[in-house]
Amino acid sequence: MLRYCKNCGLLLPHDADRCPQCGAPAPLAVRPAAQPGPAAPLYGTPDDREAEPTPEAMSQGATTGTMILFAIPVVGFILALVWSFGGTHNEARKRLARAQVVRTLVVAAAAALLVLVAALVFSAVVHSQLAYYYATPYYR
Repeated sequence: MLRYCKNCGLLLPHDADRCPQCGAPAPLAVRPAAQPGPAAPLYGTPDDREAEPTPEAMSQGATTGTMILFAIPVVGFILALVWSFGGTHNEARKRLARAQVVRTLVVAAAAALLVLVAALVFSAVVHSQLAYYYATPYYR
């Protein structure tokens, strides 16, 4: 908190008990009253909370095998759905399957959007060619 001399108005150093310019005693530092606000959340100490066990990672061979199974077009998606929603007790495999399901859905949505745009462009080109054909009199 900044303090000013009440006699001459000079800004006082934080540790001064007298004004260096006029020698008047420095006013006491006043602390602002605590503003009431929202209560801070109470978190338990680490000892109070139950530590969630960290799932063990899959081995390199198990991960590679799982990814090869996911690469099979229909079977991979079915396996990913089954393993995502509780078909395995291995938490690492469950997380990998959920990531595969999300990736598959994102790729499918992007492919559907690409097909839609291509169909719209194709229909616009065909329509413009037909309009040009019917508009020109020397083709008849």
